[in-house]
This record gives sequence, structure tokens and C-alpha cells, in this order.
Amino acid sequence: MDVIRSQSCPEPLEGILAETSICRHDIFSVSLEPYGLQREFRRDNRHSYGTEASLSCPEQLAPDTKNSADVERRLTSRFDRSYHSNSTRSSTPQTRSAFEPQLQRLEAKKAHSKPKSKPSQERKRNSKQIPTPSEYLSKTLQKHVFGQKEHLNSRTFHYGTRKTHGRPSRTISLQITLAEYIRLVDPLVSGTSSHATLSETGNNLDTAIAHVFRPETYEYLATRGYDVEDVVSWAWVLKSQNTRQAIARMLVLESDSKARQRTEIPVFIPLLLLKEHHLDAQSFRLLLVHALHLMSGQPLPPINSLYGAQEIIEEPFPAQTRPRITLGTCVVIVDRLVRHARQVWPRALPTIATVFARFLTRPHAKKSKKSNMNQQQLDRGTTDKFNTCLWLLSMPTKVNPFRAASIQQQAQFELLKSMASQKPVLPLSRRGYQAIVAVQLAHKKTLAERQSAELKSPSWPPWKEEKLGMDAQRGNEGLQSRAMNVLAQMLEAGYSHRVWEKTSTILAGWDTDRSPTVQTRTLVSRSTSLSDATEDGTDNYAAIWAARIRATRTVREAWACFLSYQDQGLPPNPIIYAEMCAKLIYRQMAIKKRFDETGQALPGDGPEVHAEPASARDVIYVHTEPPTVEDLLQEMFSHGFRPSGRFLALLLRSAPTFRAGLEYLRHSELSQKQIAALCVVWGQPSDCPASLAKALGSLPDIVFVSFIKLLSTRSKSIRKKMIGRDALSPNDFPALTESTQTRQSLAALTDFHEGLGEWQHPRALWHAFQLIKLRQPSCHSAWVHFLDTMSTERVGKKHTERVRCLYRIIGWHETLAVLNWMKDRNVDRGSQGFKALCIAFKKAVDAGIKYPEIMEEALTLIHKATRGDQYLSSDPDAFTNMVEAGLQTLKQEFEYLVLPTTDVPDFAEGSVFMTGHADQSQPQIPTGLHIPSFVTLHSFVGALGIAGDDDGLLHLLQWMSHSFVELKEASQERQNGNKNMRLALVAMRMYLEQSPSKSKLQEGYEIFRQTGWEWPSDEEIGEYNRGLYK
Repeated sequence: MDVIRSQSCPEPLEGILAETSICRHDIFSVSLEPYGLQREFRRDNRHSYGTEASLSCPEQLAPDTKNSADVERRLTSRFDRSYHSNSTRSSTPQTRSAFEPQLQRLEAKKAHSKPKSKPSQERKRNSKQIPTPSEYLSKTLQKHVFGQKEHLNSRTFHYGTRKTHGRPSRTISLQITLAEYIRLVDPLVSGTSSHATLSETGNNLDTAIAHVFRPETYEYLATRGYDVEDVVSWAWVLKSQNTRQAIARMLVLESDSKARQRTEIPVFIPLLLLKEHHLDAQSFRLLLVHALHLMSGQPLPPINSLYGAQEIIEEPFPAQTRPRITLGTCVVIVDRLVRHARQVWPRALPTIATVFARFLTRPHAKKSKKSNMNQQQLDRGTTDKFNTCLWLLSMPTKVNPFRAASIQQQAQFELLKSMASQKPVLPLSRRGYQAIVAVQLAHKKTLAERQSAELKSPSWPPWKEEKLGMDAQRGNEGLQSRAMNVLAQMLEAGYSHRVWEKTSTILAGWDTDRSPTVQTRTLVSRSTSLSDATEDGTDNYAAIWAARIRATRTVREAWACFLSYQDQGLPPNPIIYAEMCAKLIYRQMAIKKRFDETGQALPGDGPEVHAEPASARDVIYVHTEPPTVEDLLQEMFSHGFRPSGRFLALLLRSAPTFRAGLEYLRHSELSQKQIAALCVVWGQPSDCPASLAKALGSLPDIVFVSFIKLLSTRSKSIRKKMIGRDALSPNDFPALTESTQTRQSLAALTDFHEGLGEWQHPRALWHAFQLIKLRQPSCHSAWVHFLDTMSTERVGKKHTERVRCLYRIIGWHETLAVLNWMKDRNVDRGSQGFKALCIAFKKAVDAGIKYPEIMEEALTLIHKATRGDQYLSSDPDAFTNMVEAGLQTLKQEFEYLVLPTTDVPDFAEGSVFMTGHADQSQPQIPTGLHIPSFVTLHSFVGALGIAGDDDGLLHLLQWMSHSFVELKEASQERQNGNKNMRLALVAMRMYLEQSPSKSKLQEGYEIFRQTGWEWPSDEEIGEYNRGLYK
């Protein structure tokens, strides 16, 4: 099997939607199919669709009139009594203005019949925060659909801080009609009625239909070109088991509506899908293509596979397109697109920014007939939208935020170019300047900035020190960082520097008194109060001094700033203690990793804290020696300060012992329920009360992931007493033994005895796995970390090599079990997860090559753990089967990682925004999803090489050659990127030389030559084999 699957062979569309087939003549029949109520609800006496364009596989939708005749009768009779119209749907539906007289009379009648509310009652009613129609629909789905047990892949919506209660009153909208149908009618049809539904409708379908589809509701639908069939279709989309299924159904409906010349799906459907808390990269890519077509006005590409061999005639590109959405809707779409892009696909940010800039500056957006005052208001609104988007683009990405800074910069530049091209030029606001500064602070140093950093003296303040004669001729180049230049321009534009700007200035390399600091690559705070604050107030002073502590190189320099803050007579502040503790912790990490001997990073490039200067005259003087981490924490606790957020996460990750980590948790700002949710070890995940499960889901991701690291890192080694037994322990292999383990007793993580040699709770690893499964929504980083833990060496060197090899094979199967759990929950594995798979596979294959006889022993333990009985058969090809299945898994995961494979590939690939399309005037969406690092590629090369997959190596090499530009750009954002690239190429030559076919080596050499890579030398191969090539 090739590493790269051809994109010209899409999977059959019949397998897209798991439970409910999408291939149907009519969507209403499909929506009732799971309930045995298949009936084609066409109502030909009311609608004519023009030419029929039925979908493929009609045999799956044979109408069952016996089961649904009564349902159809009830629905149609209700609407026939309430609404009389033409026998066909008009191409120009009746406008809403025709119903205004009736609506006005109805509202006047209601106004006279009800007494006026008192002001106090009005304020009380307003304080309840009545939901908007979209909020009401999303909460209805959350309660009546996603909360049901049959939805194994739980879906949740991303909510803001606004809390709502009740239902929008006296309002008719598409969203409310759909919500009421899902809440009242659909449960009766599907047989999932709740007590609340029964009390409101009396378990009567006629009553429910009459309540939802009132005469005015049906008129409202008709004026917009819709009917009941459309409402049922939208419910069919939103009730999908997972987001990918919902998106596929939505695209099918879009194509079906276009073929039938029906009204397009309302915009609130894709808006609601974008509101989901998490989307995987494949799903987000489809929604991105759909959204870009809405914003640009370009026609949606057809889904050719829906129509079999029928030829689809694409519409010509219109010379001028008109967006299908309003400005307000576009802003909401961009907000949600940027949020998801930051989470799963940062490479899409420049494309989103470009299309949004074109939307705001399109020619028909500005009316020449408007007055000057109206034109100024329009320009102010456009300026505000540009600056808001700049701010959204500056938010850190969820994965690798520092490496994504260059992508965020590119996206911001697209907006800035568009703002500069307008007449008059659209100005930057304070928020816009802050957004640009934030990205520049997260960006790596330029060459000039690095040279300037190398010339800083080891003493404090770090003034420029001329080490060579030519240094005097360089002038001030690089002394002013790019962030400092933006801050200077901000001051010239008339924006005075407040607390946020002053802290950014310190981190950019210059203190408020114009003395130099250390230019520090960092993620600055987005606090609104800090952005608007002046220097008055102790908290604002503390923020400035915390920045001074961070912009130092050594522990003593940071401690000197800490003491200076105290000498100012300022009160203790938690952020001061947090910054100082971070310096002490990162120094301990640097010593443990021998950073001073091997590190090449300059001060400020990362969190590592450097050693004190070698010369005593350069060491800064402090009147007291820096404390230990524990002493400083005790002082912090004595002031009543409790760690939270990133600081708590750092403490959990760096805890010296398991007990210390639990103590940090006890002294944190977490609620008692959140601590209990983390520390109580249940017999089964189902034993956890709903209140604690909710508290677990409310934890910040960074804290939850750090706690999982504390649990898994401290307990990843298999306990000595469990090695050699005839069964695997659930506490050591929780994923493998999931189906056979028995209920265990309730316990607390503090129940272990250090005096008896227990350094952590014996069920800590099992508990970590249960927490990851229990948390909703799923935490991607926690899953990936657990996968990485399962791929590491879990048996110490005290045991024989044969025992270690045995557990490497078992570890590979445990890793596969975790991978299956992630797939079932649509959790992206990412580059780090794929690297863990490659490492685990390589270790397992190497173990099987060294000791072929242990394969049967390993399979016996695995079979007993997964099925609970003995493994009786002896398969001589067991090792070969493991290797072949493992290679197939790795190749599929690599394709999922880098290739935009989707359930409806022709929709995305047919878009005008895809690279290689005939219309090159549109912004291009990146061709690949993720660009793995050369460290990850090196792991993949090793996995393919040790398994002897020469064809796989060549296919991977071809992909690397094709993606060389993207790989090189990504490697430049990483330290030692060029060395890691060379390491992967040396490994590629070494494994190709081991191939029995010399033509494979020659083919690899030609790819090297065509790409411009230098062929690895024999000396490099020798160093690599000896483990010296680093």
C-alpha cells in the first residue's frame, strides 16, 4: 500500500453516514427511517420541483406506506386546514409585507389584552436574559439531542459568558421553529419522549404538530421559500451522531436543493455547526470551503458522486459576485472560523483573513450616493471590523503557539495591506496595534535581533558590548526589535502607552527608563482590564514588575527584580510570586536537561533560564540568596495566594514527587468539586456523579493536561511485582483490559504509602485513562500525551532484554487500543500522536526480530486481557501479520495527518479556493492539513525502514520532495530544524541501502538530486549507526 493515497479515488458516498443513509428520493422519508416511518412526503399538490434529480442508491429508501400513512395524514391535514395557497411553489414567493396588516392587528390585540408591566417587573424580566433564536436552538440540541445516551460521540457548543433562561417570546423564526420541532415533535416520532415533552403535548402527535406549526409559522416559512419538509431536513442534519456526519448531510442537502432548484439551506445551519466546541481538521476544512463560498458569493461546487455517471455542468464563474450573507453574519462566521483554525489548522488563517478583507472592501460595499457623514460612519465600521479581526488573529493557537506566530503574522499582513489600499487609509486602533505587538512578541528573533542579543554584556543591565572591531560599525541595527518599532509607531499615532504597552515594551527589550532588558519571546496577556489600565493601582504596578522578572536571563537577575519590587514598599502580589517561581522551576529543568552544555538558544528564545556569568564581576549583587521553589511557595501560601491557570499547570508538570503535585492541587484556586473530580478514583467511570463530571469538564485544558501528565509520567513504569505474571494488570494496561476488568473499590489518590516504597497511587495510570474518557468535551492534548506515555519504554534496565522486548510488543497493542479510543471520539492525533505511534511500532518490530519466540507469549497475555480467556492457537505468521497491520495503520494515520481526505472529496477539491483550480484570482486554501516536523518524519522513516517497506520509504521521500518548500518553512520555525532535516535524510539513505533491490537506492538518489538535497556521506552513515549523529 502506498504511503500517499491517490486523491482521485474517493470512497463511496454510501458509507458516509453511519446509521442513516443519505441516498434518498426525499429527505423526510430518511429522517423517519430509523423509526419505521418511511414515507415519501412530497405533497405534489403543493410543490413542483422542476426536473427530478434523485440521489444514488434509491433502493435503500423504498417507501413504507403501511407504517407512515397516519403520520402523513396528520401532518398534511393540519397544514391544509391552516394554509391555502397555490398548488405549486412560486419562483417569487409571497413577501412578508403581505402579512404585515394581519400581524399588526394580532400584535395590537395582544397589547390591549395585557396590562402594562411595571418598571420593576420589566427590569426583572430583562435580567433573565431571554435567549436569541440561535441560542435557544443550540440549547435545545444540547439538551434533547446531544445529551441522549445514543450519542456516544458527545457534541457540545461553544458558549460565551451570557447566560439565558426560557424561550424567546412572541417571536417567529426559522431557528425557533426548528428547535420546537426537535423538542416536541421529533421525540414523539422517534419514541424518545421525556416527561417534560409528555406534560406539554400529552403524548399526542396532533397536539405537538399544532403547537409547533401554527398558521402564522407556516406562513412565515412559505414567505421564505421553505415548508415543513425543509424543517425536518434541517433536523436530520443537526441530529447527526457527529459533526462530520452533520457536515456531509448539509452538503448533500445543498447539492440536492440546487439540483431541484429549491431555496438554499439557511445560513444558521453552517453557523451552528461552526459553533461546536471542537471540530477535527477534516471537518473544519469542509466548513471553511463552504463558508468562503458564502463570503465571496462564488457558487458552491457540486458533489458529483451523488449523481453517479450523470455529467454535471459546472456554472461559469460570474464576473462580479455578490456575497450570500450580510456583514453581521460574515463577522460571526469569521470569528468562529478563526477560533477553530487556531485550534486545529492555523495554516488556514491567511486565507480567512484575505477573503474577509475582500468582503469588507468589495466595490459594492461602498455606495457613492451616500452622504459624506454616512460614508464616514461606514468607514468607521469597516475600520472597527478590520481591527477586531487583527485582534482575533493575534490569539495564541492551541497547539505550538510560538511556531504558528509566523502564520498569524502573514494573516495580519493581508489585512494591513487591504487597509492601506483604501482611500482614505483605514487607521489602526489601540486594539489593532496591540494585536500586532502580541504577534511580534511571540515571533522568533530576526537575524539582526539575534546578532544584537549576542552582543549584550553578561552584566546587568545588558548594554551592548563590542566584542570585535566590526561590532562598532553595526550601529543600532537589531537593538530595536520589531515589537518595539510597532510600539513606537503606536506612540506616534497618538496612543499613549498604558500598562499593557509598558509591559510589552519591557518584554520587547527595553525598560520604561530606557535601560535594556532581554528581548523575550512570550505570549502576552489579553486581559481587557490590563489593556485599558493606566499605571495607577497596585495590580498594574505588579504587572509591570512581573514583566521585568520575566525579561531576565538568570535566577539572580530575576531575584534582584523581585527584591526591588519589595523594596518599593508595594504589597505582595500573586503574579510576582508566579513569575519568580517559574524562573526557579525552569532553572531546575535546564540543569536536569544539561541545557548549559548542549543548548544553543539565546536568552529569551525560550523559557529556559541560563546559568550565572562565569566572571564574578558580572554577577548581579543581591542582599539575600534566591530561595528554593518550596520555600517561595510556602511564603506565597502564607499570604493567602493560591495558584491557578498556567502557573498551576506548571507546578503540576514540574512537581518533584507525586505527593507534592497533590499538595499543589490542594492549595490551588480550584473548587472542591473540581479537586474531588480529579482525585477520587472510582470503581467505574459510570460511578462518577453528574455534578463531578460537569466540574471535570469545566477545568481549563492546560490544568487538566498537566494533571494527566502528573498521573501518567509518575506511573508509566510497570511495577516490578507485576512483571512475569500470567495476566496483565488493569492498572498498568488500562486500555487493553478495558473490556475484561472487574469493578474496583472507591479510593482517593492520596491513599498510598511512601514508606512502603509506593511513590504514587497504584491506580494512577488507570485513573488518568478514565479521566480522559470521562471529560467532555474531549481534550485533544490529554489524549495525545497518554498515547505518548504508552509508547515509551515501560520496563527498566534492571530487567533482561527479553523481558523488555516482551513488553514492547504488548505496549504496541496498548498504543493501538488508545488509538481506537481516539478514533471513536474523533480526536485528532496530530504530529505528536503520529510520532508516538511510529516509536511504539519500531520498538515492537525490533523486539520481534530479536526474540521471535516471545510473540506467542505476548499474544497470550494480550488475548487474555482483551477477551478474558486463554490464547490457544499458535500462528507462525503472527509477527508478519503484526508488521503488515502496523504498516497499514501508520500509512493511514500519515494520510489522515497530511492529506485533506474527506467523506465528500469532490466538494472541496472542486472549490475555486483550491490550489490548481481554473479560477486563480481567489485566495488559495493550503493543500495539506499538517506539516510534520523532521523529527516526526525521522520516526516514520525508522518505522518503515525497520519493517523493510522500501516502497513506503520511496513514496514518503517523494512526498517530502513535493512538499519541500512547506517542510523547510516549518523547520525554520524550530530550533535545530536543519539538523533534524539532515538526520531524517541520513536515515532514509541508510534504510534504502539495506534494500535487496539496488534500483530502490538509485531511485532514491534521483529524488535527492532533483530536490537539491545533498546525498548523505559514508561518514554520516557511520555516525548514525553508532548513535553519534546528532
